[in-house]
Amino acid sequence: MLPILLGWVCIAIPVRALAKPKPTIAVAPLEGDTGNKVAEAVADALDGKDFTVIGPKEVRREMQKLDLPDQLDTRDARKLANRLDAAALIDGTVSKAGKKRSLHLEVHRRGKPDSGFTIEFKSTSSDGFRRGVHDELVKKLLGAGDDDSADDDQARKLAARQAAEEDGRTRTRDDDDARRTKQPADGDDRDARRTRQPAGDSKRKRGEDEPAAGRRKRVAEEEEPVVRKRKKAKQPDEAIAPPVLVRVGAGGSLAQRRLTYDTRSGLPAAQTPPRVVTTAGGGRVDGEIYPIALAAPDSPLAGLGLAGAYDKTFGLAIKIPNQPLRAPINQAHDAIGARYRFGIGQASTLAIGLDYVRRHYIADRSSLMAVVLDAPDVDYTAVAPGIAAHVAVTPQVTLFGGLDGMILFNTGPIQKTASYGPATVYGLDAIGGLDIALAQQIGLRIALEYNQIHFSFSNKGMMAVLRDGDSASQDVMGATDRSIGAAVTLGLTY
Repeated sequence: MLPILLGWVCIAIPVRALAKPKPTIAVAPLEGDTGNKVAEAVADALDGKDFTVIGPKEVRREMQKLDLPDQLDTRDARKLANRLDAAALIDGTVSKAGKKRSLHLEVHRRGKPDSGFTIEFKSTSSDGFRRGVHDELVKKLLGAGDDDSADDDQARKLAARQAAEEDGRTRTRDDDDARRTKQPADGDDRDARRTRQPAGDSKRKRGEDEPAAGRRKRVAEEEEPVVRKRKKAKQPDEAIAPPVLVRVGAGGSLAQRRLTYDTRSGLPAAQTPPRVVTTAGGGRVDGEIYPIALAAPDSPLAGLGLAGAYDKTFGLAIKIPNQPLRAPINQAHDAIGARYRFGIGQASTLAIGLDYVRRHYIADRSSLMAVVLDAPDVDYTAVAPGIAAHVAVTPQVTLFGGLDGMILFNTGPIQKTASYGPATVYGLDAIGGLDIALAQQIGLRIALEYNQIHFSFSNKGMMAVLRDGDSASQDVMGATDRSIGAAVTLGLTY
């Protein structure tokens, strides 16, 4: 018994190794097919001993990776088939007229002409639908559709069989026959067929008398406008990421701060106040929430929300000029405020807001003893009205940007009389970047930030008028406090 069993194994292994592998067929999502129900039925009809089938969900993911539109032209379809290593790709359209639905399928074979057919159906669960789809697709995939005479014969047989199976409720017709006379299943004569032609359709009245070559040319001319329309079709809104209702993120930041001065012309360099330049990394937390939209998305107040951010620099210190000492710096900024967001189409939002903002840069002078740090501290407090926009460009990527104007009502020690004195102050804050979806509720935010506060001093501050020993002249006219940075945060979104 054992030698016999080993003999069968030895025979079966090479036979299996020599067996021809099943070709792979990819079924793309169909236009007008909610939930991919029809596309899944088409995939199920093909799946089995004849083919290995890649379903619409897997094909959709690959389309997104290649940044292909939902409506594929021939070039896109073949590019996708090559990427999936599939012998052919099937896409199409589902439409409805009254109680009947129509399924049009296009077969894109690698290295072969495209072909297609249309089926009218009521239910995708019927055996007639599945057998009809399977037989027609097999014919197209094996190249039978390249021959008009073969198409005519197969279409007649399939129509007759489905008419018998579903009591006339399901009809299959080849696209090559769609603009020709329907072939009767019961043997009606040619006069009876003519009576079924729509009035005024001179092209259909030619029927079977039209030569095959002329018929192919005419069908191609009639199909051309449909193909152009599909190429220009707009992608469904559901392919674009919806606006975020809740986001909480944390990560790191890197920023450089520069404090420079506008001095009187001719002021000696030794008497010019030293500029301040510091660069350091920090930690960042930020978030936003639209609570009313969560509870009542149709409410007029659904666009009302809250947003906030806090950033703290770590390990920052400034060197004292001409001294071996360094002074630690406490640098941070935070903001919290209200938003009202407007939807623009399905892919973009525009928000207006009002924030309470604080920024400070304060040196710890406790270890300096008698050494003077010629750099004023700042502690800004402001109200910042602003505008922001979010534009989803793909299901995974959203562009955002915002601009705030800063109405400052306190700047800290820099405006005291012992420092540079009273000043006219204004500022702005800008941000821009990308939100990248890494998973369903996990996103990465990459942001570039710019903040600038400008001072125009009066002549009442001691550090502004006494640098050249002449109290009658104003030596420091103004200052610019500028910060440029970037932040990367990982967030949870909903």
